[in-house]
Amino acid sequence: MKNLFFAFLFIVSFVSAQENNETAIIAQKQMDTYNSRNIEAYAALFSEDIKVYDFPKKLRYEGKDKLIEYYGAFFKKTPELFSFIEKRIVSDNKIIDQEKVIYKNGGVAKEFVVMYVVENKKIAEVYYIKR
Repeated sequence: MKNLFFAFLFIVSFVSAQENNETAIIAQKQMDTYNSRNIEAYAALFSEDIKVYDFPKKLRYEGKDKLIEYYGAFFKKTPELFSFIEKRIVSDNKIIDQEKVIYKNGGVAKEFVVMYVVENKKIAEVYYIKR
């Protein structure tokens, strides 16, 4: 019985670690495609019915079409855009990033705290906690 319990704990830990790893990979791809300003690759990481909120639950917009419209225009008007992660927490299917975004060749920098919720290997919800 004791061996069965430890085997169960190992399996649960393994599955959880795999989920965290997949979530971390999606988070990194999101940052990479954001920095490349490739709207098609960026949008591919989000679910069709993505919901973007101002924390705690004020809906900004919903749907991949709105995401493409917003970020497509944003990427076009900010060619010197670059973002990097100062801190990242990955827990189960959630990512919390402290991001710094630099505009115009190192000029203006803004700090954001954003939480991403991943479901079925796609980002399903985004919460802007600080912007």
